[in-house]
Formats: sequence, structure tokens, C-alpha cells
Amino acid sequence: MSLTDPTPTLPLPPDARGEAELRFVRTAPRHLVDRTAVAEVLITDWRRLGPDTFRLGAQWPRGHHFYAPVAGVWYDPLLAVETLRQASVLVGQTYYGVPADHHFAIADQEMEIVPAAVLLGPRPAEMHVEATAADVRRSDGTLTALTLEADLLRDGDFAGAGRLTLRVDAPRDPAAAEGGGYPPLPPPVPPAIVGRLDERDVVLGVPGSAAGRRGLSWDLRIDPGHPVLFDHPTHDVPGMVLLEATRQAVQAACAPYRVLPTELRSAFHAPLSLTVPCRVTATRLPPQDATEDAVLRVTAHQSGHLAFDSLVVATLCD
Repeated sequence: MSLTDPTPTLPLPPDARGEAELRFVRTAPRHLVDRTAVAEVLITDWRRLGPDTFRLGAQWPRGHHFYAPVAGVWYDPLLAVETLRQASVLVGQTYYGVPADHHFAIADQEMEIVPAAVLLGPRPAEMHVEATAADVRRSDGTLTALTLEADLLRDGDFAGAGRLTLRVDAPRDPAAAEGGGYPPLPPPVPPAIVGRLDERDVVLGVPGSAAGRRGLSWDLRIDPGHPVLFDHPTHDVPGMVLLEATRQAVQAACAPYRVLPTELRSAFHAPLSLTVPCRVTATRLPPQDATEDAVLRVTAHQSGHLAFDSLVVATLCD
């Protein structure tokens, strides 16, 4: 692939349309966003505006089977993170020459949403993503990391902003990710405590030891058969699994209130193995100002090492 003709075999929307309206009539080819299921593709349209600036369209379904509405009122904020993740993968492949068989992983992310702008409406939300590639890293001419900064607009109104750094690795042996050797799933915490209806969607498990059951600490439930969180075989725990664990940990810590995460800042310090137990812990922090209902830090440790941490600001709902 090249910058002048990045993917000549694909029906890419022509950049020459420039300022033309984004289209929301069909989804992007699934491999361009690192997804296997067409139903999980959010990006609908895209074009390049400048050397490192892009405009993308994404449609958020009103009733996603996993990223369900929060309290029946707001779109799930993790849809914003997944939109930015898909946008980063698409931009990396389409405009920076990353082959589709490379491995994509989130290195860090920040997202802030405006609650009034992500209310459910009578139609699926059509989101405009105004994005800039702020940090493009290469090694021997090959892209190794890409940071995308973006504003989210809905019907012309500012709905949020985000920043996501995507790490790009060379292809690995697909057979090594097909399964086997996974530890038994720990019993799930009751789904209602973490804002879920189905225990198959619960990613926090009851700790096996009495010491682990004290406080806000859980075992990570890694289910490689989950149709959304593990859309395709992978070598490591996907970043969206850890972000879902973060949301569920915040929900458990704030029960019985429902929580709407409005700010999410996460760092992925090291890849998490699928075959080694992982401990997730939540800690309540004092709010910094009167507009913050709840502030929590969520961490994930594996083999005694900090692999992930996230700072969450959330609105509490009755």
C-alpha cells in the first residue's frame, strides 16, 4: 500500500468529496476496523482533509446488544471509545500503510462526553468524528504507533472529545491465538451489581480467596468465546475488555446508583496474558470540584505487576 493509493482493491470513499456530507448508509469493510462481525462495525464513511486530518462518520445503534443504553437514557460512553478505536485502525490502514494482518492494541486513551449530547433519540445517532493524527511513529519505515485526537459532533453540537494511541505490531501466528490453556472462569458477580442483565457479559469474577473478597477487588473473567469483547481470536486481553471491566468496577463501587462515565483516562502499561489470573481493583477518590459525582481509579494487576490503570469521573443516576 502507498499514501497515494493506499488500498486499491477496496471501494474506498474518494477523498475528493472534501467537504461533502458524510454518509451513514452502510458500514466500512469490517477488516478496516479490526472486526470480524459486520454488526460490530460503527464507522460508515471517511475521508482525508489534510496530511494528518480526517473526517469520519459513525452510527451508534439505539439498542446495541452489548453496549446497551445507560439507565435507558444515554448512549453507552464506551461506544465513543470503540468509535475512536475503529477510526484509528481505519486511518492507520487506509492512509499510513498498515497491512490488515498486523496486530492493533490500545496503548492509552482519553475520552470525555457531554451527557446532554448523547441522549437517546428517535433515530440512531449519527456521529461526526473530526480527527487529527497527532503522533505518528515509524520504525524502518513501518508504522508502529498512531495517536488520534478527535472531537465528536452530533447534529453539529459538540458531544465529546477523545485521544487514543494505537500500538501496531507485526503479524503473529494465528494458530497461537485460537484457544487452549485458558484458566476456568471464576463465578461472576451478580449481573445487577455491575449493570448487566446476562452473567455472560460480566467480566468481574468473585475472588477465589477470602482476602481477595474484601473490598472492591475482583478477578478478571476472560471469556475468549464472548461474541463482542472477543470478536476474533487474539493473543492478549483486548483493551476493550479492560475498559468494560473498569466500567463494571465503577458501577459495583457506586451501587445502588447507576453510573454514567463522563471522563475516562486509561493507560495500558503491559499486555495482559489470556492464561494468567488478573486482579481488578477500584478505589474511590475525592471529587475535585462540585460537578463531579464520583471519581475512581481502577487498576489491573497480573503476576504482581501493574498492567493497566484508569481514572474515571462518573455521574450518578437514581
